[in-house]
Amino acid sequence: MKNIFIGVMTGTSVDAIDIAALLIDHQSYELLNAKSYRFPKCLKNKILEYSRNQERIDENKICSLGDELADVYAKSIEAFIDESYLKKETINAVGLHGQTISHNPNEKHPSSIQIGNGEIVASATGLTVVNDFRSADIIAGGQGAPLAPLFHNYFFGISDKTRAVINIGGIANISIFGKEIIGYDIGPGNILMDSWCREKQARDFDERGEWAEKGNLNQKLLDKLLEEDFIHRKPPKSSGTDYFNIKWINKKLKQVDEAINDIDIQRTLAEFTATIITNEINRFSQIDEVAICGGGTKNNFLISLIREKNSSQIIKTDCWGMNHEWVEAAGFAYLAYLRMNEVYQDLSSITGSTKKVLLGKIN
Repeated sequence: MKNIFIGVMTGTSVDAIDIAALLIDHQSYELLNAKSYRFPKCLKNKILEYSRNQERIDENKICSLGDELADVYAKSIEAFIDESYLKKETINAVGLHGQTISHNPNEKHPSSIQIGNGEIVASATGLTVVNDFRSADIIAGGQGAPLAPLFHNYFFGISDKTRAVINIGGIANISIFGKEIIGYDIGPGNILMDSWCREKQARDFDERGEWAEKGNLNQKLLDKLLEEDFIHRKPPKSSGTDYFNIKWINKKLKQVDEAINDIDIQRTLAEFTATIITNEINRFSQIDEVAICGGGTKNNFLISLIREKNSSQIIKTDCWGMNHEWVEAAGFAYLAYLRMNEVYQDLSSITGSTKKVLLGKIN
């Protein structure tokens, strides 16, 4: 019986290719294995350039980059299957999120582009691949993202409590599930800190937040950051690194018009992310428990700031039964399960879509 589903996730931070295998049987699941695979450095740099410099986007180059990424996905999936001692005949499908290059759900002609050709991955691996999870929702009038609330509720929902999950990737999002499921993008998670660290330190990220921790908070800059329209907009809402990036930081710095040390800017960016996350948690008085997941959990300084600002205990999803590193990859295994079983989703309270949709294209 084919009841194993594989999920593949590469987030806006472009930090790794996360792969997870789930054994799914109706309402129960078991995480069989999960691993991370490195991006080839050259490929990672091209993805970062295109996703954060939209005016440089060339359609032909994007297609070529997507095919190159698909080859890397396929090799990573093959390695994962081999290292996990899985047999292909037991695998029902692969849920492939793809790499987001641009996300523009509010334009006259809304779109969300994730590269990583699903047909190539399916052909190379001999497996059924489900990808393009956002298009159906956008066509139905939704934002196309976040989709995380669907699997956060499946993995962590319990009948007698209202829980919240904060996923801190490049963009941070919140899921609240109890009597109903609510979710939306909060704003920048790791993306601003990563971008500034890359710009000023030539490092992909601020390991454990140690650079930021040595800096001093600049209140004037923080106040300017907190004026950002997106964080005050009512949901449904979603965003991406094509909006929040190094250009966004530099724009805000010009508005402050004050010389600020690089390290103090990093400290203030951490404070900004911690503040907007805290504000969203406090917006919902009915939340009983809060857990965090995603790459931002590795930023010890950021997590300490969030915990300092919250009266409620902030735990990692590990305490609810799933390692914080694998939630997103496992989630796309679950979304592949839903698509293969033709389960329609009502995302009206998450993305704002106007009708139930089938998420994902089968290759």
